Amino acid sequence: MIGHEFRNALRKGSPIYGTLLTSTSPKSFDVVLSLHLDFVFLCAEHVSYNPETLSWMCRAFKAAGINPVVRILEPSPYLATQALDAGAGAILVPYVEDEEEVLQLVGAVKYRPLKGKKLARILHGEEKPSAELAQYLQQHNRNNTLLLNIESESAVKNLELFAQIPSIDGPGVDGFVIGPHDLSTSYEMPEAYHSAEFMELSTSIIKKAKSLGVSVGGHTGYRGSLDLQKDWVKAGANIMLHCSDMLLFADKLQSDLNELRLIQGAEQITQVNSESI
Repeated sequence: MIGHEFRNALRKGSPIYGTLLTSTSPKSFDVVLSLHLDFVFLCAEHVSYNPETLSWMCRAFKAAGINPVVRILEPSPYLATQALDAGAGAILVPYVEDEEEVLQLVGAVKYRPLKGKKLARILHGEEKPSAELAQYLQQHNRNNTLLLNIESESAVKNLELFAQIPSIDGPGVDGFVIGPHDLSTSYEMPEAYHSAEFMELSTSIIKKAKSLGVSVGGHTGYRGSLDLQKDWVKAGANIMLHCSDMLLFADKLQSDLNELRLIQGAEQITQVNSESI
């Protein structure tokens, strides 16, 4: 599911499934294909892919029908267009907080290659594109998707403003993705993912997004996170961005080795590191 099919699935609120891929091994490609994922999450904010490798990964997965969702380093329209040029099918923007910031990102993802003062006038409603230009921009950007990380108090307060920003052919923002680590820290309850307070906060975001007609989910980027993902799905989440290759590897390997230790009467290893993608 790539391009406009991916974007349309989000606009319909259909469930989509993916995980964070940190490994750049070519073998990862075959493994991911066998899992029938809708998308792979490539995090250029926290993972040190080199640009050429990231571009190859985007194009390979896209050719296989799996949408590459790239999280850029910061809320920058320039980094968004750079990632699209590299082959990203969707842009995930970290730590957005205000309407103007998101407006610029909508311009980068949904109006490219338009730039500068003309783009600014159109985005702010001071100028209307001609029918010819509007048709061109719609066709040129039909395969681009924009997702926003919701990771701060400001972002939560501005959900409705973000949802109301238009593009040339519909909503400017295609989905919200909760970032539980930053969000919990912003609300002064760091990593308290299973507390009643955090569950109320995160599920309220999901319900608010659904009421606005925007797809929503969250990235459970820590070990043992399946229960939180289940709770979000029960609350109405349709973007299932679950864990990462290395964290799932660690969970499974620790579980298997503990079973072998149990047979031998050896000490069980139960220590789990804190938040990590």
